[in-house]
Amino acid sequence: MDRALPADIIRKKRLKRYLKIASVVLILLVVYIVFRTIMTPTISRGKILTSVAEVGTIEATITASGVVTPEFEQVLTSPIPSKIENIILKSGDPVKAGQSILKLNKEFIQIEYEKLTDELALLKNKKEQLGLRLQRTRIDLQARYDIKDLETKFMTAQLERATRLYEIGGGTQQDLERAELSLEIAQRELKQLANQMENQQASLEADLNELNFQIQIQKNSIGEVRRQMELADARADRNGVITWINDDLGATVNPGDALARIADLGSFKVEARISDIHASRLKVGGPVKVRINDLDLAGRISNIFPTVENGIVTFVAELDEKSHVSLRSNLRVDVFVITSCKDSVIRVGNGAFYEGSVDQKVFVVEGDEAVRRVVSIGASNYDYVEIRGDIRPGDEVIISDMSNYYHMERVGIAED
Repeated sequence: MDRALPADIIRKKRLKRYLKIASVVLILLVVYIVFRTIMTPTISRGKILTSVAEVGTIEATITASGVVTPEFEQVLTSPIPSKIENIILKSGDPVKAGQSILKLNKEFIQIEYEKLTDELALLKNKKEQLGLRLQRTRIDLQARYDIKDLETKFMTAQLERATRLYEIGGGTQQDLERAELSLEIAQRELKQLANQMENQQASLEADLNELNFQIQIQKNSIGEVRRQMELADARADRNGVITWINDDLGATVNPGDALARIADLGSFKVEARISDIHASRLKVGGPVKVRINDLDLAGRISNIFPTVENGIVTFVAELDEKSHVSLRSNLRVDVFVITSCKDSVIRVGNGAFYEGSVDQKVFVVEGDEAVRRVVSIGASNYDYVEIRGDIRPGDEVIISDMSNYYHMERVGIAED
């Protein structure tokens, strides 16, 4: 018959079984730790950039490239066909209002001026002669009119005398009719003479008015030539600096050719260029920020060019501080066109992590690990990105490019 095993033997077998189970568990734990160490990648903290999430304001912007230009720039052009006779100032020299920069040869324009002046003198002499003729004609016609008026009065007296004689029988019907006819002829001749005086005077006055118009036109022509002679001295309208000058002495220039450019370096504007895909978001008066190194200057869009060239829209930004000491002519700057503004949003610094999509993955630092989270992206600008979702103020978000780790839930962080 079977006998029961002693208790100490049973205890030893049970202990041996427990030891085997513990060994298996320990081996599995070691394997898990080794596997996790092998399968979980590690990145160096010194190779990542992070930003602490915070609550703040974010302005959605689109970025354009800009160049600082003088707000006022005068372009001096040649008023006449001529040659450059004398260079007074050179590029980079300061110039005051009214100061001459260069001079053009005035020989031909001077001849034209003298010709027009002589023609004006002839017109004035002709006007004077016409005035004397008008006065003489008026005197002659008036004398003839006065004589004819006296004749009419005499004929009237004759008619009255013939009428009285006829009434008392001292005259004939024929004498009366002759007196009436003579008076009617005299009256008609007087009226005709009056009309002639009026017409003759009106004709001479019309000729005189025409001469006055010709004289005025001639004076205007002389004034224009005189203005061109003054412009030939190429004088500045305001204080400034010469940014360019045609210093080719003796060179031939035509009317409209540029001679020099004068810039007022006391105030500036920004001429910016942006892709035409953003054209609908540009509007006159819209706010902008102009960045010079780490300095932001506020302004607004003052003008949008109507034409698109090679897919590029050009606009002009007027600065609030147009005389800021950091502004320099031809300085290249970044221009941020503000399209909207949000307050009290969770934001982090902009970086390579931002892909431009609405939903994307980000990593948040938790101790010595970076944990993946899925968030929604809101407004963005050059400096900040709005994050919505599983992010709280104070979370340290990696803003470096982490696209190679998007398939991982966690990534280890190794201290340098």
